[in-house]
Amino acid sequence: MKKRYKLAIHVAAWAFFGAWIFYIQFQRGLSFNKAVDSLVGLSFAMMIFYLNWYVLIPRFLARNQIFGYLGVVLLTLTAVALVRSPLDFYVFREFNPGMTMLYSSDRILNYVLAGLIVVFISSALKVTGNYIRNERRNKELENQKLAAELNFLKSQVNPHFLFNTLNNIYSLAYKQSPETPDAIMKLSLLMRYMLYESNDTLVSLEKEVEHIQNFIDLQKLRLREQTSIRLNVEGDTSGKQIAPMLLMTLVENAFKHGLVSRNEVGITLNLVITDDWLQFSTVNNSSTHKKKDFGGIGLQNLKQRLNLLYPHRHELYLEEKDDTFFASLKLYFQPKK
Repeated sequence: MKKRYKLAIHVAAWAFFGAWIFYIQFQRGLSFNKAVDSLVGLSFAMMIFYLNWYVLIPRFLARNQIFGYLGVVLLTLTAVALVRSPLDFYVFREFNPGMTMLYSSDRILNYVLAGLIVVFISSALKVTGNYIRNERRNKELENQKLAAELNFLKSQVNPHFLFNTLNNIYSLAYKQSPETPDAIMKLSLLMRYMLYESNDTLVSLEKEVEHIQNFIDLQKLRLREQTSIRLNVEGDTSGKQIAPMLLMTLVENAFKHGLVSRNEVGITLNLVITDDWLQFSTVNNSSTHKKKDFGGIGLQNLKQRLNLLYPHRHELYLEEKDDTFFASLKLYFQPKK
């Protein structure tokens, strides 16, 4: 909080407190004498408040010296009471006919108790403010750590993805295929998405699906016409947001390992969208050598990103059975506030 805002809050709070005191005195019949006495009392309260705020709390309480803090507070309040008592006696005695003693144990005790109330309020506000600031600072550090971890994971995903795509284009160029320029254009669209749009925390689901379709089109350029590749989308993609490159990891994995056999299964991609969640599943042939290939970087990164971005809001299921690999990812959208 900026200093001028903090100053304005303190001034407004004391002005309200002073107005409340004078209102109580007015209800009882406010006089000049009582007004002066109330101002003196308010001044002592402010002195105790800020002495505790700026000196006692940082010096003792913030260092966990609880007993030292309590002892200093009691000594301070007693000293203030011993100073205020003769001030009231000599200055305001004519306004208080019942005041016949310079020091009265009851009056000293009342001053100490009133001071304790001020100290309690000051300490409560100070400790609460420090707690809120620490929580905000910890949250900022946590967000910075999260951003650093995600950037690291994305720096692993993108080169991995680019490596596979360039291999595909190299194959086309090596065969002198006329489809090479189209493949380069598709790669350009993919790179634009990864470089300029996937850096956001969330992207539109429409963009992610478009990115997947571009990837599929690029892959089809190097495949036989009879290769079975299906992308089914059920539901409305508009207005939905998702962390970028999550679904793409499963798509890339399906193409990487699903086209290495006689392709009895092919590749089937299903996306189902509702108002509250989406479910993306892939079915493809399994690769016997996939565990040796890059150590499963893509799927490992996917799991880590899901834990960071969708804690307790995702379900990832992977299964290999009868030479068929099945993957399913369910994401729950962030509830609207």
